[in-house]
Amino acid sequence: MNNPPLLRFATMQDAPGLSKAVKRLIDDIPYYNDLAKNHETERYNAHALSEKIKEDPYSVIIAHTENEIAGFCFSRFDDYTIWLEWFGVVKEFRGARITKQLLQKLEETVIERKCHKIWCDCRTSNQSAIHLLTATGYSQIATIKNHWYNQDFIIWERQVAS
Repeated sequence: MNNPPLLRFATMQDAPGLSKAVKRLIDDIPYYNDLAKNHETERYNAHALSEKIKEDPYSVIIAHTENEIAGFCFSRFDDYTIWLEWFGVVKEFRGARITKQLLQKLEETVIERKCHKIWCDCRTSNQSAIHLLTATGYSQIATIKNHWYNQDFIIWERQVAS
């Protein structure tokens, strides 16, 4: 990797390449069952991502090089909070602190979106996400057993504005 990836808000033209990056990342996840993988891949297909970007231009942040998408962060305005739906970095770019940069860029959207908090979830077995969320100031607020896709999840929050 010669130059570090750049961060920006995605455009509708990014949707096809982004959906391929999401699928690659989801297919490689060891802690998601097949039901979750199939549903999440469909949820973030190119058409759905185009609609998401059109509806909320702050909702999709990408890290990219000249030729490919290295990582992404999906969020949604959720009753004056921001739901951090998904974040990830494709395998070839892991270890370059891209995820922290994506989360920082997401925090910058809080004022424009008139929100005070970001919340998210992760699998209880996702040690990478647990470490990252803890290191970036998120607090665990609940663990939900046998929930989405019949799997266990941790709910997190980060207060970012008053």
